[in-house]
Amino acid sequence: MMLRFVRKTHFAAVSIIVISGEDLIDYRTRIEKFLQNNGLDMDARIAKFVVAMNDCDANIVACAGLDGNIVKCVCVDQTYRGSELSLVIGTELVKQAFQDGHDDLFLYTKEKNKQRFNGWGFSPLVVTKGGVTFMEYNKRKLENYLQSLRSKRTSGKCIGSIVMNANPFTKGHRYLVERAAAECDCVHVFMVKEDVSFFRYKDRFKLVKDGLQDLNNVILHPGSDYIVSHATFPQYFIKDKHQVNRQASAVDALMFRQYIAPALGISVRYVGSEPIDETTSMYNCVLKEYLELSTGSAPPVELREMKRLECCGSVISASRVRALMKSESIRPIEALVPKNTFVFIEKYLMTSQKQKEFL
Repeated sequence: MMLRFVRKTHFAAVSIIVISGEDLIDYRTRIEKFLQNNGLDMDARIAKFVVAMNDCDANIVACAGLDGNIVKCVCVDQTYRGSELSLVIGTELVKQAFQDGHDDLFLYTKEKNKQRFNGWGFSPLVVTKGGVTFMEYNKRKLENYLQSLRSKRTSGKCIGSIVMNANPFTKGHRYLVERAAAECDCVHVFMVKEDVSFFRYKDRFKLVKDGLQDLNNVILHPGSDYIVSHATFPQYFIKDKHQVNRQASAVDALMFRQYIAPALGISVRYVGSEPIDETTSMYNCVLKEYLELSTGSAPPVELREMKRLECCGSVISASRVRALMKSESIRPIEALVPKNTFVFIEKYLMTSQKQKEFL
């Protein structure tokens, strides 16, 4: 798809190209080189790019990408910075996203660059101590979401919460919710929505819903864009890769404390302890820092870290279940997951085996 934009200065004309599908394969190397020349990395998850090319030499002079409804890899060549080219690229990217069926857009950027995206129509939601700003195109959507949460607000001295991916839902997840439900008047359980896990979101949600239906003081919430997924957090502008997960965790915690917790009157958030995985252990530490210790306009949220449930000498985890699935060891899984999850996995493995036999 080719658009035309003539820059009103002494520079040559620039063509705007929208690239996706198989065409992106041909252009990906050129875009990656352009980003690297400007000190940025390529994000492999991007499915569509808006690219500006100089008509004189066909060199890329600007680009912006879409990973679903997340804007990534925005870059304008130094020669064109301060021009209207950035606004043209942004306008076309928003148009493409809406045509793809996304009713709202989000982006992460360095705090020093947020003014540029204000011009695109984005507004900041939270800013981390590391200088990462999380921005949204349509803030009315956030208010609508918070209003839907307020309709489920309950009274009580202690209102708890848990955020889970449940990939898949295990007895460890169930144990954590049971503990929270025993200590709180009400527990709000939030699902991570993005389909970037082994199990699809709709399947994960159903397994959790079925697995918690007997707990009367537990409310399960569908996934939303405001329960931030680490899988969609961009890395292209963060040079210290150890900071990527930390900054993603900080955005998650700030969104929860500043918007979600006040809407529901949540005072406590529960997590399982993490004796094995360093990334998850770091995540718990960052949550505690931003939910409890950091100052802010929203009230603090207590973080309660519960010791993980064990089975056969080691903690129960979704990754352990997935490893057993990969090796097609069905019987050991039964001790790790609720009955409804086991039935689902058993059917999944049987279907996979039949497909292998057919092939």
